[in-house]
Amino acid sequence: MYKFFNYSAIICCLYSTALQAEPYVNFVGQFGNQAVMRIDGKQRVMKTGETSKEGIKLLSVNKNSAIIQYQGQKLTLGFSPAGKASYKKKRTVQATIWADKRGHFETPGTINGQMVNFLIDTGATSVAMNEVIANRLGIDFRYNGKPITVSTASGLTAAYSIRLNSVKIGEIELKNVEGTVIEGGFPTEVLLGMSFLSKVEIERKGKKIKLVKDR
Repeated sequence: MYKFFNYSAIICCLYSTALQAEPYVNFVGQFGNQAVMRIDGKQRVMKTGETSKEGIKLLSVNKNSAIIQYQGQKLTLGFSPAGKASYKKKRTVQATIWADKRGHFETPGTINGQMVNFLIDTGATSVAMNEVIANRLGIDFRYNGKPITVSTASGLTAAYSIRLNSVKIGEIELKNVEGTVIEGGFPTEVLLGMSFLSKVEIERKGKKIKLVKDR
Protein backbone atom coordinates (compact mmCIF):
# COMPACT_ATOMS: atom_id res chain seq x y z
CA MET A 1 0.00 0.00 0.00
CA TYR A 2 1.07 3.56 -0.65
CA LYS A 3 0.91 6.13 2.11
CA PHE A 4 1.24 9.91 1.93
CA PHE A 5 1.72 12.44 4.69
CA ASN A 6 -0.29 15.67 4.77
CA TYR A 7 1.50 18.51 2.98
CA SER A 8 1.06 22.07 1.69
CA ALA A 9 2.54 24.02 -1.23
CA ILE A 10 5.58 26.15 -0.49
CA ILE A 11 8.50 27.70 -2.38
CA CYS A 12 11.91 27.48 -0.76
CA CYS A 13 15.46 28.45 -1.70
CA LEU A 14 17.71 25.83 -3.27
CA TYR A 15 21.36 25.83 -4.08
CA SER A 16 23.62 23.04 -5.29
CA THR A 17 27.38 22.81 -5.11
CA ALA A 18 29.76 20.40 -6.76
CA LEU A 19 32.88 20.20 -4.61
CA GLN A 20 36.17 20.79 -6.34
CA ALA A 21 38.16 17.77 -7.45
CA GLU A 22 40.61 16.60 -4.79
CA PRO A 23 44.27 15.85 -5.64
CA TYR A 24 45.64 12.37 -6.24
CA VAL A 25 48.49 11.82 -3.77
CA ASN A 26 51.16 9.08 -3.66
CA PHE A 27 54.03 8.45 -1.25
CA VAL A 28 56.84 7.17 -3.48
CA GLY A 29 60.05 7.60 -1.45
CA GLN A 30 61.71 8.73 1.81
CA PHE A 31 64.98 10.47 2.70
CA GLY A 32 65.33 11.10 6.43
CA ASN A 33 62.58 13.55 7.38
CA GLN A 34 61.73 14.20 3.75
CA ALA A 35 59.14 12.43 1.65
CA VAL A 36 59.00 12.08 -2.10
CA MET A 37 55.38 12.69 -3.02
CA ARG A 38 53.59 12.48 -6.34
CA ILE A 39 50.69 14.95 -6.37
CA ASP A 40 48.47 14.91 -9.46
CA GLY A 41 51.32 13.28 -11.36
CA LYS A 42 53.98 15.82 -10.33
CA GLN A 43 56.83 14.58 -8.13
CA ARG A 44 57.85 16.73 -5.14
CA VAL A 45 60.21 16.44 -2.19
CA MET A 46 58.57 17.66 1.00
CA LYS A 47 60.00 18.19 4.48
CA THR A 48 58.10 17.28 7.62
CA GLY A 49 55.78 20.18 8.43
CA GLU A 50 55.80 21.51 4.86
CA THR A 51 52.54 22.23 3.01
CA SER A 52 52.29 21.94 -0.77
CA LYS A 53 50.46 24.47 -2.93
CA GLU A 54 47.60 21.94 -3.20
CA GLY A 55 47.13 22.11 0.58
CA ILE A 56 48.82 18.76 1.39
CA LYS A 57 50.79 18.99 4.66
CA LEU A 58 53.38 16.35 5.55
CA LEU A 59 53.10 15.50 9.24
CA SER A 60 55.55 12.60 9.49
CA VAL A 61 57.28 10.01 7.34
CA ASN A 62 59.11 6.70 7.61
CA LYS A 63 60.16 4.11 5.06
CA ASN A 64 56.75 2.44 5.06
CA SER A 65 54.30 5.30 5.22
CA ALA A 66 53.70 9.03 5.27
CA ILE A 67 51.07 10.81 7.35
CA ILE A 68 49.56 13.85 5.68
CA GLN A 69 46.86 16.36 6.53
CA TYR A 70 44.37 17.67 3.98
CA GLN A 71 41.47 20.00 4.76
CA GLY A 72 41.80 19.19 8.45
CA GLN A 73 41.77 15.41 7.94
CA LYS A 74 44.75 13.18 8.74
CA LEU A 75 45.52 10.42 6.26
CA THR A 76 48.11 7.66 6.19
CA LEU A 77 49.62 6.83 2.79
CA GLY A 78 51.39 3.53 2.28
CA PHE A 79 54.64 3.36 0.31
CA SER A 80 53.57 3.18 -3.34
CA PRO A 81 56.58 3.17 -5.71
CA ALA A 82 54.47 1.91 -8.62
CA GLY A 83 52.63 5.23 -8.66
CA LYS A 84 49.12 3.95 -8.09
CA ALA A 85 46.97 6.47 -6.27
CA SER A 86 47.01 5.81 -2.52
CA TYR A 87 44.41 8.41 -1.71
CA LYS A 88 41.76 10.39 -3.42
CA LYS A 89 39.09 12.16 -1.43
CA LYS A 90 35.57 11.49 -2.61
CA ARG A 91 33.84 14.05 -4.80
CA THR A 92 30.33 14.84 -3.78
CA VAL A 93 27.43 16.92 -4.99
CA GLN A 94 24.85 18.39 -2.68
CA ALA A 95 21.61 20.34 -2.59
CA THR A 96 20.33 22.38 0.34
CA ILE A 97 16.60 22.99 0.73
CA TRP A 98 15.14 25.44 3.25
CA ALA A 99 11.85 25.02 5.07
CA ASP A 100 8.99 27.48 5.28
CA LYS A 101 7.47 28.51 8.63
CA ARG A 102 5.34 25.35 8.64
CA GLY A 103 8.38 23.12 8.31
CA HIS A 104 7.69 21.86 4.76
CA PHE A 105 10.37 21.54 2.08
CA GLU A 106 9.84 22.21 -1.62
CA THR A 107 12.38 22.53 -4.44
CA PRO A 108 12.52 22.78 -8.24
CA GLY A 109 14.04 19.91 -10.19
CA THR A 110 13.56 17.83 -13.32
CA ILE A 111 12.04 14.52 -14.34
CA ASN A 112 13.29 13.14 -17.65
CA GLY A 113 14.85 16.55 -18.28
CA GLN A 114 11.62 18.55 -17.75
CA MET A 115 11.03 21.03 -14.94
CA VAL A 116 8.79 20.06 -12.03
CA ASN A 117 8.25 21.22 -8.46
CA PHE A 118 9.15 18.61 -5.83
CA LEU A 119 7.81 18.35 -2.30
CA ILE A 120 10.10 16.37 0.01
CA ASP A 121 8.00 13.55 1.50
CA THR A 122 9.68 10.76 3.45
CA GLY A 123 6.27 9.14 3.86
CA ALA A 124 6.04 8.43 0.12
CA THR A 125 7.71 5.23 -1.04
CA SER A 126 8.42 6.53 -4.54
CA VAL A 127 8.42 9.68 -6.67
CA ALA A 128 4.67 10.27 -6.99
CA MET A 129 2.64 12.59 -9.24
CA ASN A 130 -0.89 13.02 -10.50
CA GLU A 131 -1.97 12.07 -14.02
CA VAL A 132 -2.09 15.70 -15.22
CA ILE A 133 1.59 16.21 -14.44
CA ALA A 134 2.46 12.82 -15.94
CA ASN A 135 0.69 13.72 -19.18
CA ARG A 136 2.52 17.06 -19.30
CA LEU A 137 5.82 15.22 -18.94
CA GLY A 138 4.88 12.83 -21.76
CA ILE A 139 4.81 9.76 -19.52
CA ASP A 140 2.56 7.11 -21.06
CA PHE A 141 1.79 5.48 -17.73
CA ARG A 142 -1.26 3.53 -18.91
CA TYR A 143 0.80 1.78 -21.58
CA ASN A 144 4.16 1.46 -19.81
CA GLY A 145 3.00 1.34 -16.18
CA LYS A 146 1.72 -1.43 -13.95
CA PRO A 147 -1.78 -0.86 -12.48
CA ILE A 148 -1.78 -0.68 -8.68
CA THR A 149 -3.95 0.70 -5.87
CA VAL A 150 -2.61 3.29 -3.44
CA SER A 151 -3.86 4.67 -0.16
CA THR A 152 -4.21 8.46 0.02
CA ALA A 153 -5.91 10.90 2.37
CA SER A 154 -9.07 10.42 0.24
CA GLY A 155 -8.98 6.62 0.45
CA LEU A 156 -7.97 3.94 -2.05
CA THR A 157 -7.14 5.30 -5.50
CA ALA A 158 -6.14 3.72 -8.83
CA ALA A 159 -2.53 4.36 -9.81
CA TYR A 160 0.32 3.06 -11.99
CA SER A 161 3.83 2.00 -11.04
CA ILE A 162 6.38 3.33 -13.53
CA ARG A 163 10.14 3.81 -14.02
CA LEU A 164 11.48 7.33 -14.50
CA ASN A 165 14.53 7.66 -16.73
CA SER A 166 15.98 10.53 -14.72
CA VAL A 167 15.21 12.49 -11.54
CA LYS A 168 17.41 15.49 -10.79
CA ILE A 169 17.71 18.12 -8.07
CA GLY A 170 20.54 20.59 -8.65
CA GLU A 171 23.61 18.49 -9.49
CA ILE A 172 22.19 15.30 -7.95
CA GLU A 173 20.78 13.06 -10.67
CA LEU A 174 19.55 9.48 -10.36
CA LYS A 175 18.63 7.19 -13.23
CA ASN A 176 15.87 4.57 -13.49
CA VAL A 177 13.94 5.75 -10.42
CA GLU A 178 10.72 4.09 -9.24
CA GLY A 179 7.70 6.36 -9.67
CA THR A 180 3.94 6.33 -9.21
CA VAL A 181 1.24 8.10 -11.25
CA ILE A 182 -2.05 8.56 -9.38
CA GLU A 183 -5.29 9.03 -11.29
CA GLY A 184 -6.95 12.38 -10.67
CA GLY A 185 -5.46 15.62 -9.40
CA PHE A 186 -3.72 14.42 -6.22
CA PRO A 187 -0.99 15.24 -5.29
CA THR A 188 -0.75 18.78 -6.68
CA GLU A 189 3.07 18.72 -6.46
CA VAL A 190 5.42 15.88 -7.32
CA LEU A 191 6.27 14.04 -4.09
CA LEU A 192 9.98 13.27 -3.82
CA GLY A 193 9.74 9.97 -1.98
CA MET A 194 12.11 7.30 -0.74
CA SER A 195 12.93 5.76 -4.14
CA PHE A 196 15.08 8.91 -4.55
CA LEU A 197 15.81 9.92 -0.96
CA SER A 198 17.08 6.47 0.07
CA LYS A 199 19.87 6.79 -2.53
CA VAL A 200 21.33 9.96 -1.01
CA GLU A 201 22.51 11.08 2.41
CA ILE A 202 19.99 13.31 4.18
CA GLU A 203 21.23 15.75 6.80
CA ARG A 204 18.68 17.90 8.60
CA LYS A 205 19.74 20.81 10.77
CA GLY A 206 17.00 23.10 11.97
CA LYS A 207 15.18 24.62 9.02
CA LYS A 208 17.28 23.09 6.28
CA ILE A 209 17.80 19.72 4.67
CA LYS A 210 21.01 18.90 2.85
CA LEU A 211 21.05 16.08 0.30
CA VAL A 212 24.52 14.69 -0.45
CA LYS A 213 25.62 12.09 -2.99
CA ASP A 214 29.04 10.71 -3.90
CA ARG A 215 30.03 11.05 -7.52
